Amino acid sequence: MNKRKHIIVVEPYEGGIEFLSNQAAERMNAQGIGLPLDEIAAALECEITVLSWEDWYPFEENETWTPIPATRPTKSPRWSTSVPRFKSPDVHRVSIPAQDPESLRSFAEHGLVPRSHGLINDSGLLFFAAYCLNQELLARYYQSSIDAVILPMWGGLGYVAQMARATHAPESLDVPFVVVVTDTSAHRQKANQEGFWNRQAIVRRQMEDVSLALADEVLTFGDRGDEIAICGRLPEAPAPIRAPRFIEPSVILQIANAIHEPRTGDNSIQFFMKEPQQAASGVLNALNAVALLKDRGVQLEHPLISVGRDMVFAPMKPKSFISYWSSRPFAAELVREQQWEWRQELPDMQSQFPIRLFPSLFEHLPDVWTELARGSLILLSEAATEGFAPGELLPRAILIPGNSSPEDIAHSLEKVAAMDMAQLDSIRREVCAQVIAAQDESRARLLAQTVGALSQLLQNMPEPQDLERVAQLFLDRRQSLRNLTSIDAVPDKVFNRTVSPKPATLSVVITCCNLGHLVRQAVVSVWSSERCPEELLLVDDGSQDEETLKTIAELEIVAREKHLPLEVIHQRNSGLASARNTGLARATGEFISFLDGDDLIAPYFYRVALDLLQMHPALGGVAAWAEFFGEGIENGFWNAPQAELPFLLVENSVIVPCVTRTQLLRELGGYDIRQTFNYEDWELVIRMLEAGFPIITVPMHGLRYRVRSNSLYRSMNEVQDQVMKEQLFKMHRELMAHFAAEVAAQLESRWMSLRYPDEHMGANADVQNYYSHPKPTLAPSTPAWLSKPLQILLSIRTSVL
Repeated sequence: MNKRKHIIVVEPYEGGIEFLSNQAAERMNAQGIGLPLDEIAAALECEITVLSWEDWYPFEENETWTPIPATRPTKSPRWSTSVPRFKSPDVHRVSIPAQDPESLRSFAEHGLVPRSHGLINDSGLLFFAAYCLNQELLARYYQSSIDAVILPMWGGLGYVAQMARATHAPESLDVPFVVVVTDTSAHRQKANQEGFWNRQAIVRRQMEDVSLALADEVLTFGDRGDEIAICGRLPEAPAPIRAPRFIEPSVILQIANAIHEPRTGDNSIQFFMKEPQQAASGVLNALNAVALLKDRGVQLEHPLISVGRDMVFAPMKPKSFISYWSSRPFAAELVREQQWEWRQELPDMQSQFPIRLFPSLFEHLPDVWTELARGSLILLSEAATEGFAPGELLPRAILIPGNSSPEDIAHSLEKVAAMDMAQLDSIRREVCAQVIAAQDESRARLLAQTVGALSQLLQNMPEPQDLERVAQLFLDRRQSLRNLTSIDAVPDKVFNRTVSPKPATLSVVITCCNLGHLVRQAVVSVWSSERCPEELLLVDDGSQDEETLKTIAELEIVAREKHLPLEVIHQRNSGLASARNTGLARATGEFISFLDGDDLIAPYFYRVALDLLQMHPALGGVAAWAEFFGEGIENGFWNAPQAELPFLLVENSVIVPCVTRTQLLRELGGYDIRQTFNYEDWELVIRMLEAGFPIITVPMHGLRYRVRSNSLYRSMNEVQDQVMKEQLFKMHRELMAHFAAEVAAQLESRWMSLRYPDEHMGANADVQNYYSHPKPTLAPSTPAWLSKPLQILLSIRTSVL
């Protein structure tokens, strides 16, 4: 008897920081990423576990607080456990435990350890959630089988788990991943004017884009999702599968009845919106649309009513959206002239013909059906039509044309306002009929093709997406993956891109200068690797202390006695870059990796890195995450994002032991010896990506980075730091010019968060912002070799709090 298949469905994170709606019907319909899981489970005869984040939401006020400049509710929503909508005994919904990934203790009882606080502060709550999700999936995988995972693209929650699988990390989930595409954070960030090139926004987009690109299968609900999927996937990737949305059966029955129930007694039109008060919902464009109508001499019979939770308006923090825009003279005039009205609740509209606007620029699983079932007519933006009535040609009168700009919305309002009640009611009933027709005809077809695609996926593990082609994404993040891979600009001249049948050879270069006994720990960590290198070069850069020289001599004896690789090279003190170049010149291995003499390498790192480089000859190098420890700091970790341009021009995101190709490094000229104080590794990584060779960071901790009081970075003063950065930027003047606007935006974001650390959080006496009392970040995850301004910012945040 065959064992039943088990699918995990991960819901998007929709807490206060990602607030979309507090309407019960909309939140219920969005469970299970909006998919009809009861029917899917029955058709596949499988078990489905739905993982939600509901246990996490109450902790956003303190434990998981994060100071990103996002648009959020002015007050904490009252979170309560949602009633699962699933009726099948084969579908179960549970929350991901709200527990720290390191201590495995609950947020409520013990809070987060300092390392977790640092990770949230550094890369954002969603990165932390993706990290925790990977651990939860692994735990469930080891306890019972998992045959597939379905994830939302929005939020990038699958990033860590999918990247671990793609890079064959030691602990990874070897199952197919399906990504459901609704909308992107980029659309929301732009619409809400939150800033596109701040660090956490960059990391968030990278997570989403990598998750989409690596997916084995993609599900969408409409044309908008198809377009996102096609642009963000390789040209040879499978086409997205159109899936049906779940609709509550009682709502369908109400819509069916509404076809035959004309509205009576309606003598005037009442336009209204019921959305979170933010630009992404289309509220700002609707406000401007009404202003345009006023300028044209067009008067609405009743004010357009905007109802919804007030939000802290990111560009104008600390003011809320309503307080800021209601104070503007043009908006105040519209309110006085009864063309616009902000309300807490909708009034009784029995005597009017209600028309609800959905002018959204960003949408994630919108619920339009419930409003239609109440007897309202609807006006929909392109985003809001996604999955509404698949296969039906909706009346043009209900479609807001274009991109839902103020002009587009004004055009729709004016056109609809000129119609009589009979016309409007006829259109309403026509739309109701189309929804029912879509349920009867298109939905069955969409369900069948979704079930067929999932069935095929469960029976046969698909070939993974080509990682080296996906990595082209990191060469220019202003372009889509489809565009970058159609260009395929990776050069062929530097090395042979064909996979060699010969076993790979590895040279490891350890550099040291007066490190004493610490160099022994570094060498032993290399010898203890699962994949020991054929060649280990220890470059002594002019050490003078007896302990270092004695330790090196003892290591040579051990190497001879145990037949371990070790060749010691003594040179006059010339600096770190020169020492590494000495090792590069002497190395005989096809691949090479560098290690500082006081750091430790994880046993599995070289094996994983070499496997990837042999499998993907267009990759320039393979790096990994790092743990850091040492003097005067809490133990922490650096879960670096992928190295990408233009982000890499502002922050180094590749650690030193990156394994790369020896010939490639020689062709690139090795390390820049003019970087006498630091940043020689950062500069080389920029040069590698500029030449068209991406670097992949494996989501595992492959290095233990030691922080010392007298290390090169800690002893570097502000003048030296400035000189080295100026040298780095001059080296890459053309590249800096190419990304000038994006680099300037990133630097401005970091400077403003340093200059105004409290304002960028959004706290203000006029707004009861539930994010105004954060938990102090005791041990930031960003290590010492990253951007110094960010380090200063983190130290200020800790001391102030």
